[in-house]
Amino acid sequence: MPEPLLIEIPLKITPYPWNDRAAAFLEDARGQMRQIDCFDFVPSNYELAWNVLAGLPRGRFCEWGSGLGIAVGLAEILGFEAMGVELDEPLAASSRELLGAHGLMATIRTGSYFDAVDPCDYYYVYAWPSQCRAVQDLFLQQCPPHSKLLIFEGQDDIRLRIKPSKFRF
Repeated sequence: MPEPLLIEIPLKITPYPWNDRAAAFLEDARGQMRQIDCFDFVPSNYELAWNVLAGLPRGRFCEWGSGLGIAVGLAEILGFEAMGVELDEPLAASSRELLGAHGLMATIRTGSYFDAVDPCDYYYVYAWPSQCRAVQDLFLQQCPPHSKLLIFEGQDDIRLRIKPSKFRF
């Protein structure tokens, strides 16, 4: 079965300095990661995510499978209107506590991102290899025409994809 017809846009990734708020948030989050008891939790490369997000125009950001809410929190710190969707309720509750402890207002909705797509400018996901096709199909069929997909295809491999023009009317 062929891959979805998304267009990859090369990312120019430039190191962006951490501010004190982001560094404290990430340090606290990493401390809490050791306590996560969720079979499919895989953390992103948050330094890479920070550098990528810092170089993008601000807008609405949604992390699909938001886990502990770390990318969501970093996006808010950088000035995005951020939210997440997490299937595991205890993990979603932990992410809400973490975000709240750092004065962050991002919301975390419990459920599957396959069930309801919120209109956003950026969708961020660390997809399991077996889910990459379904994630791209979801993006292609359900997300706003102008939106962009930031998809990790490995710990140090993040891609930016957009819809072909026939889907961007």
